[in-house]
Amino acid sequence: MKKSRFVLVYIITCIILVGCWDYREIEEVEIVLGLAIDSHIIPSDEVDQLSQSQYLVTYEIVDIESEEGQLKSRVLQDDGNTLFRAIRKIIEKNGKQTYLAHNQILIISQELALNGITEILDYTMRDGEYRPDVHILITDGCEAQEMFSDESTDVASMRLNDSFRNQKGIGTFESTTVWNVIDKLTKKGLEPAIPLIRLDESHDDGKLQHTIGGTAVFKGSKMVGKLTEDETLYYLFIDDEIKNQPLSMEYFFEETLGHISLEILFNETKITPIVDGDEITMKIDVNCNVAINEMSNYLDILNEQDRKDVEDYAKKTIEEGIQELITHVQKDYKSDIFGFGDLLKRKNNKEWKKVKENWDDIFPSVSVETNVDVYIERSALSSKSIEIDKY
Repeated sequence: MKKSRFVLVYIITCIILVGCWDYREIEEVEIVLGLAIDSHIIPSDEVDQLSQSQYLVTYEIVDIESEEGQLKSRVLQDDGNTLFRAIRKIIEKNGKQTYLAHNQILIISQELALNGITEILDYTMRDGEYRPDVHILITDGCEAQEMFSDESTDVASMRLNDSFRNQKGIGTFESTTVWNVIDKLTKKGLEPAIPLIRLDESHDDGKLQHTIGGTAVFKGSKMVGKLTEDETLYYLFIDDEIKNQPLSMEYFFEETLGHISLEILFNETKITPIVDGDEITMKIDVNCNVAINEMSNYLDILNEQDRKDVEDYAKKTIEEGIQELITHVQKDYKSDIFGFGDLLKRKNNKEWKKVKENWDDIFPSVSVETNVDVYIERSALSSKSIEIDKY
């Protein structure tokens, strides 16, 4: 009986005392949707004293006083010799605490990335409000702060977040988060690859707008190079992240050079490490189902030979693209963004232990064998191209 009373009192107490210990009114905080970090050099007035390198932190803040039906944002910015100091200076000047739990985007300038991003990632993981699933980007030819001052009328961070949601149908970048990057940095045999962002002029009205495309290649915490948008597509093949992306290729229709656009309906990539003595080979098998979405010249896709010719050409295009990309990264960047070392560790840990300490030197000489199988599953709503009469 006493036990039952105790349980009843305990339950009632829990119900009465429930609440949010850190509850704050929305008017008391600035809700951050995007964070941009640049390198900021402050010149010294004294000749014999070196200039001081600082961080320039830019927040994109939700404007809660926006007009009805039109969500807008504004920018808060300040600098400091550490991230923490720069952020505190923003609070000091603005008079309100910043709330990072809704932050969606982290943009780091290329200049900072070339010098290392360890300090930035360390801060984000220590902050209690900062979410590790925030998308991360590296600028390409511009400053990070410019991403929140383009000429569009909507909220830049929300638009960028939408791009990440739809990246499966684009094929020019692979989304990654702060947690993904930190996970790769802490592993041997797997290096980070982060999408690039730039400002392009819109074809419609000439205004500047964001474009995500290409990949920043890292070795450890430092950026060492870039992949183009075309190279990034083949990186997605290797990483088995192909889902509904387009594949465009030049094609000879008899003696006329034209193009064919394929939509990748299904793709499965399997990589098998093969160890033969001191030689390590990565066997890459790609199984790809596609649909023909566009052809510039006449072709009867129902004809067995015509269909096989297109399949063989697509197979050759993918195989050459994968091989050229791997050779380029091995020779010029020497960074295992493909995770070959991590795969060897999981598949053949005994051999991995032998090469682990020297993997950075071994990776550039790893052999690759690529086998691609392409099958045309359908040709949209038409089995033939438009055939124009010749007079």
